[in-house]
Amino acid sequence: MRRRRYVAMVGSASLAGCLGRLGETDEAETDEKPPDEETTTERATVETDSGSFQRLWAADLEDGDGGFTANYQATADAETAYLGTPSHLIALSLADGTEQWTLSLDTPVNGVLIDDDGLFTLHERTVQRVDPVTGESRWTSTGGIRSGAGDFYAATDDHVVASGEGGVRVFEKESGQQTATLTSVLEPVRAWNGQFVVVDASGLTAYDPDGTAQWTIDDVSVNWLSPVVGSTVVGGGSGTFVGVDLEQGEQAWTTGADGSFRRPRTAGTDDTVFISPRSAGGFSALDPETGDVRWQNDDIYSASFSPVVLESGLVFPETFGIQAIDLETGRQLAATDQRIDIQGVTGSGRTVVGYGDRAFAYRL
Repeated sequence: MRRRRYVAMVGSASLAGCLGRLGETDEAETDEKPPDEETTTERATVETDSGSFQRLWAADLEDGDGGFTANYQATADAETAYLGTPSHLIALSLADGTEQWTLSLDTPVNGVLIDDDGLFTLHERTVQRVDPVTGESRWTSTGGIRSGAGDFYAATDDHVVASGEGGVRVFEKESGQQTATLTSVLEPVRAWNGQFVVVDASGLTAYDPDGTAQWTIDDVSVNWLSPVVGSTVVGGGSGTFVGVDLEQGEQAWTTGADGSFRRPRTAGTDDTVFISPRSAGGFSALDPETGDVRWQNDDIYSASFSPVVLESGLVFPETFGIQAIDLETGRQLAATDQRIDIQGVTGSGRTVVGYGDRAFAYRL
């Protein structure tokens, strides 16, 4: 197994007003010799008035300096960050940045997700199941689809769906066999209770994995979907947020939205949906059951990437830095004051990883 050169950084930090307290961090032992090109150890803590990021490590990436932001799709579990680049899928340890494995790909990664059944990648016309421990490919399926990013892929217990230029297509997790084409065009899709909920020209439709439609809402105008929270998904159209009760198959509420929310960046916890416009407008936290705005942060008005939900706060990456806000209030907790070239981002627990030509890990 190849081991990638990385920079380990340790230190201590405090989080006043954050969710929980930052635990003790052991200082890393270093050799007496000065650092050279291969190993460097230093302390790096970025302070703000209310909290701090602790910079953990940095790692060089093979081909992280080319392509578009859409080619840098990533996900993470409790121990590993899986980083998609223009021609590789790279697994790095969240703890210290050590490379676990690298999978070479013919085309850039347009989507990656992980669940209890494994790691699934979507790139160009290929859907692939990967062993998250070894990086070995379990199956690939072309399916005649050119996959998209963002809310264009989802998974249930037994199936995974990819939405792209070939339409919205469903595959069995175990075998990779395609079971249905839900629509013939690229549309946002989410998974819930064994079904897939898809935006279409007339509204919103819930499908079984074999393509059978269970219900359709014709009079709802949505062009994007948030993560599902409970049994509710939030979408939006021109000047509105819409909540849809997936269990009942009906629109639950509608509320006005200030700003431009065409394909906004979204994230969710078990009781809140976070929505950020890609241009003007405030970053909002919504109650998914009622549509009430719990808080709005007008200082965050343009999102380069989707927010990352950590245990200790909501991390908001921009092209050249990262900031964190409190999940309950929207108040800023921390921000990096260094220029960091970011093309993609992921995180788990209290660790966030941003990457471009290099990967950087911070603890919040």
